[in-house]
Amino acid sequence: NGSLSPRTVYWKAKEFERRSGPKQRDPRFDHVNKFVFQLCWRDYFRLYCAHFGRQVFFLDGPAHKKRPWRRDADIEARWRQGKTGVPLVDALMRELAATGYMANRGRYVVASYLVHFLGVDWRVGADWFESQLLDHDVCINYGEWASMANIAVDLGEKYPLGLKGRGPTNGRLPGARGGGGDPWAR
Repeated sequence: NGSLSPRTVYWKAKEFERRSGPKQRDPRFDHVNKFVFQLCWRDYFRLYCAHFGRQVFFLDGPAHKKRPWRRDADIEARWRQGKTGVPLVDALMRELAATGYMANRGRYVVASYLVHFLGVDWRVGADWFESQLLDHDVCINYGEWASMANIAVDLGEKYPLGLKGRGPTNGRLPGARGGGGDPWAR
């Protein structure tokens, strides 16, 4: 059917890296590691779906976490059409409508906006992406949306994307308790 297994792709990437790359770390080959990381992420979500089954699609997700989701047909339609008034979100949503594709970072941006800023049921976004993405994969799509909504696993209410302890700390204390210090300092 023309498909390649992830294992075949992994070993071809490693062969390319071994054949073309120097023995020590070379930033020109970082893309190979990122590519392999994405293969691992893909498999993680496959296992996530296999483990949690139908719970992946539930409002409260596998974490059984109650959140005050809302539904608003007008807000949801404006988000889908790229007419939110937020230029980056609008551009990304229009790209999705025009091409059937959106880069991974863009997917995080529009998902975060829908889920955290608008407070809309995360499944609205997951469903829309399912209907629009040419590269749609059920496990990756719903796993990513559930993660964005903090209902994939229980990480705590304050930490979207599981970033607990990885942001700025009190003042300019770089590295304190896992923090990154002041992100605006030079």
